[in-house]
Amino acid sequence: MRAIMPLLFLLALAACSFGADPFTPGESGQVTEVSGALTLAVDTGDNVLEVRLAELDAPDEALSRSLLEAEAAGHAVRLAYAGQERDRYGRALAQVHVRNEGGADSWLQARLVESGAARVLSHADNRAAARDLLVLESFARDQRRGLWADPAHAVRDTHPDALAQDIGSVQLVEGRVVEATQLRSGRIYLNFGADYRTDFTVMIEAEDAPAFLEAGLGPDALETRRIRVRGWIEDENGPMIRIDHPERIEVLVD
Repeated sequence: MRAIMPLLFLLALAACSFGADPFTPGESGQVTEVSGALTLAVDTGDNVLEVRLAELDAPDEALSRSLLEAEAAGHAVRLAYAGQERDRYGRALAQVHVRNEGGADSWLQARLVESGAARVLSHADNRAAARDLLVLESFARDQRRGLWADPAHAVRDTHPDALAQDIGSVQLVEGRVVEATQLRSGRIYLNFGADYRTDFTVMIEAEDAPAFLEAGLGPDALETRRIRVRGWIEDENGPMIRIDHPERIEVLVD
């Protein structure tokens, strides 16, 4: 019962957030096909709309697709938007609510995250649900559900030699900020080692910095703190992640 009650609370929190502003109601229809790890074909009556579940990443595609089949295939759904509504392929970028007969609708993103079938990956133009989804992800990770039971998908530490193996992929990285600085240009660097030329670094471009400062995530607030950051790892003076919105950082309790 102790494990069930926190989950019910978190799902209720997520459902409340889904129905509240800034979400705008979108199309409704029937799921005719699960067309990918995070994509659905939805017959709206006017056309068949390809829908990509917003704010998620599926490192284990088979796991995610299997849950989508079980939860959504053949079901009526409604969409909601908060941010960019179409991607470059013309797919709808939406939060998806599955209509359940005789019961409350279920938020599909929440179902995938809390079961460990997907992880959170928001974007600067699509991030309204990120904070609620991160709470669900934390619960799933603590319970080692789904992908979190596989060491291949574990949260990485900041050791540069180990992270070098992950360059060119999306990862979650956790460690303590040794130095945080904002240059005169406005760009922010979070360094996780004594040598910024080789150690892991997080970089925030000058045009994105005001959003972090407004969220209380400026250099003064982050220096010496233990954080978790997620994004694409590239090779620039050692492994580095560029982030452009505050939801990509989680400040952890020491």
